[in-house]
Amino acid sequence: MATTVRKHILVVGLGNYTHPGTRHNVGMMVVDSIAQRFNVPWSEKSSWKAEVATAHTSIATRHRATPPPSPNAHVGKKSLRSSAADTVSDTTAGAAAEAPTSTTPVVVKKKEPWVTSTLELTITLLKPLQLMNISGTSVSKAAKDLGIPAQDIVVIHDDMERDIGKLSFKSEGSANGHNGIKSCVKALGTAHFRRLRIGIGRPPISDRSPKVVAGYVLGRFKPLEVEKLEELVYDKVGDEIIRVSTTAEKKTKA
Repeated sequence: MATTVRKHILVVGLGNYTHPGTRHNVGMMVVDSIAQRFNVPWSEKSSWKAEVATAHTSIATRHRATPPPSPNAHVGKKSLRSSAADTVSDTTAGAAAEAPTSTTPVVVKKKEPWVTSTLELTITLLKPLQLMNISGTSVSKAAKDLGIPAQDIVVIHDDMERDIGKLSFKSEGSANGHNGIKSCVKALGTAHFRRLRIGIGRPPISDRSPKVVAGYVLGRFKPLEVEKLEELVYDKVGDEIIRVSTTAEKKTKA
């Protein structure tokens, strides 16, 4: 027995398109790595004001079929007690009655057949070509044209509150001051979309004034930091996105 489910997700990499290699641009760097993994080319979509790449993958799982309900499931405890009492009465009636013999059949539990479920996953990768604080319009336009609901959107962005290379999924909630996420919430009209936050570390000083923070996030990654991204992020993020999408599909079916 086999079943096939098709699903389409939108994976957005936020960043400053004109500032490659900067910390604020890590979302775009990550979707570039996903496109490279699937060996899919980028093309410009002028109506979305974005660059787009589309990948396809299949995830197959194997499990036992759900057994049908037991035919005796409707029998209540009360009727079972009555049957037991009747048996005792019948076997004790008369002095010459022979000892009862067990007539309970041996039940052999039948294993249900294996079921193979295949998830055919289409992944549209998106890099907005607009400024960070208005990038949400590219996301909402793509989602509308592709017919992708908000819960099937994953937005990848930088997170200064986590160490370099640390990954964290978030299903919804506030933007935590990130202008790109603010723009996505406004354009989509909802905060119920997934975010994958990529740690970029913190400024090495205690001063968190807007000028210092802007200088840090707009600064370029150091060579050792790029190595960490390659080791901790690039090889894992595609698998994490697929895992979350597969898990969400199982929950929806359940």
